[in-house]
Amino acid sequence: MNITNLEMTQATVEIFGAFICLMLVVIINISLHEGKSCKLLKWMFLSVSGMFIFEACAYIFRGNVDILSLYMTRVSNFVVFMLNIALISLFVHYLYFFLQEKGVKANRIYKIIVDICVHFAVLILFVNQFTGWMYYFDENNCYHRNIGWYVYTLLILVCIITSSLMCITYRKSIRKTTFVSLLLYAYMPVIAIIIQIFIYGISITNIGIFAALIMMLITYLKEWSGLKERQEKERKTIEIVVLFVIMALSMSASVVSCIISIERISVNNSESNSKIIAHMVDSGIQNEFLRPIMVSETMSKDYSLKEFMKESNNNSPESVEEEVASYLDSIRTGFGYNMVFAVCDASRAYYTYNGISKFVDIENDEHDIWYKNYLEERKHYDLDVDTDEANNWDVSVFVNTEIKDENGRYLGACGVGVEMVELQELLRNYEETYNLKIDLINADGLIQVDSDGQRIERDYLDNTYLKNVGSNEFTYERQGQTSRMTKYMSDLDWYLVIEDRNPEKISVMEITISSIIIFLIGIMMMGIVFAIIGIRERKASREIAERRKTSLTDDMTGLLNRRAYEEDSASIVESGSVGKTTVVMMDVNGLKVANDTYGHVAGDELIIGAAKCMRTAMGEYGKVYRIGGDEFVALLECTDEQVEDMINTFEHITDTWKGSYEFSLSVSKGIVVCRQYPDMAFEDIKKMADQRMYDDKEAYYKRTGKTRRKL
Repeated sequence: MNITNLEMTQATVEIFGAFICLMLVVIINISLHEGKSCKLLKWMFLSVSGMFIFEACAYIFRGNVDILSLYMTRVSNFVVFMLNIALISLFVHYLYFFLQEKGVKANRIYKIIVDICVHFAVLILFVNQFTGWMYYFDENNCYHRNIGWYVYTLLILVCIITSSLMCITYRKSIRKTTFVSLLLYAYMPVIAIIIQIFIYGISITNIGIFAALIMMLITYLKEWSGLKERQEKERKTIEIVVLFVIMALSMSASVVSCIISIERISVNNSESNSKIIAHMVDSGIQNEFLRPIMVSETMSKDYSLKEFMKESNNNSPESVEEEVASYLDSIRTGFGYNMVFAVCDASRAYYTYNGISKFVDIENDEHDIWYKNYLEERKHYDLDVDTDEANNWDVSVFVNTEIKDENGRYLGACGVGVEMVELQELLRNYEETYNLKIDLINADGLIQVDSDGQRIERDYLDNTYLKNVGSNEFTYERQGQTSRMTKYMSDLDWYLVIEDRNPEKISVMEITISSIIIFLIGIMMMGIVFAIIGIRERKASREIAERRKTSLTDDMTGLLNRRAYEEDSASIVESGSVGKTTVVMMDVNGLKVANDTYGHVAGDELIIGAAKCMRTAMGEYGKVYRIGGDEFVALLECTDEQVEDMINTFEHITDTWKGSYEFSLSVSKGIVVCRQYPDMAFEDIKKMADQRMYDDKEAYYKRTGKTRRKL
């Protein structure tokens, strides 16, 4: 059996994951109710288990040409793709019935869209068995993708995006933790699929699906086991951290896969050795541009910068000059770029950290031709080699990123300038270490980046063969004692051309160390960007939370107000927690007499005193609201014994209360324990509590002989 250590490791992980899935099916069967959503969840875990098993078989048998291996690889790959389709369909139907069990009637259009895509994907998969249009196996029984794989993947992505839109549409009908887990299940495979386009080694897609499904199970267990939802803190910060972890894990998988591959390849294989070096160079260059691209992307999405561009357009460029300069200076000092800029499209003002540097003139100034080209091409971002007018005319690579408002209207461009000397130093290190010659060229063959500054945007390389160069793998050509490798870098829209002057020599250790260092630097830079975003999100979240708290608080008593009461009542019904709730309606006795006798200051004293008594006696069991002048309500979660103790405590506190104007306090109460009326609607329960409160008030006046008005 011909199987590498990497393939054996992958197969072992897959089989281990399959057994975990089967164990979780048993747990689900024991722990959860027998609703349709529960059954679909079990089928999802069974499907993942089957996918893991057949994926392991594919790794074990591929590369072998005996009759058993030929059949097993074909059957295994077919089943894995079919189970991927089944998982998408099961997830959408699971979500549909889950919402239905929560009392929400979801729109069937989402199911219809997914069902259509699923049927097309199944059709492609079956057609492939006769045509090889989606994937095929070579004479060594090794799997290769074909053009149909991208169509199949596109259909799967449409299904995933549709299911995520369904989650977002009905997010208010489910717990926030459940919503996050559902959305993670939808989007984590998307990220994995995109990475999988470029990586063959480890099955990242399956691992992503498995991890997301585990999180979905945890929230599902919590949803139906009646556990109390913890208060959500720093929600957006958590989302950013999750996104950072996903990206970091993706980058880690890429680096680990690359290092393992290097260690497995023989130093006597010149083409393999050269391609390994080329991949390392490619990774290093990609990482060098990752930071400025991420910074430019972050700037283009910054709300403040968008508002500055609008203000520059609506009023005058000078009106926001100081604010834009300050913003750009913070980016410059924070990330260490000598050039940070923004261009307002309407006013054509070119801002730097020193203010307005110039006004772009695309017709008469040759240094502004870049903006004319950028407007014509209208890419989200592009790279441009030019001299930096603001910094001694040094040659730099500018990352230009478009700025759009919330309606998609183009506002201008922004970005940073990467000094060419830094890129030249990177290329020079690779060239000296591995005896290479490295160039970045455009489609015309014009050199954009070279360790020799005299060749940049002056010399051309042969571009006649570029039409045959792809973006997934290097095109390799042996030329006597040297070799040439070329790859299209789609993120940069440039071609990477590497001439290996000694293709039969390689230092695995040096490549590994440099790869790890580049990876760590990339992680650090990515962490800085996410930290900046996180700080801003936390500040915005605190402000929103404070405003919301103010809007839900009664100014006089400090209790929650009517708006909070209505929202919490709706939440209780929506979450199915009515049976756990005890409703206490309350009204202060003698308020009218106090107001007429001593004035409203006495009435306010009674209201505030009653609120304090309610908070003391009932606060630990739930929430207390002031919903009118002297009308109060409490929504509590407590046992029958706790209800009795709470009422006794409340009556004792009110009996011993004394004020400056009034020396006694009496509160009428209407109490309903909802679990005693399982078939009654919550609104009817509240009406019952209200009526009991009025009955208690009538009994109070009858018992004491007092009247509601001053005689």
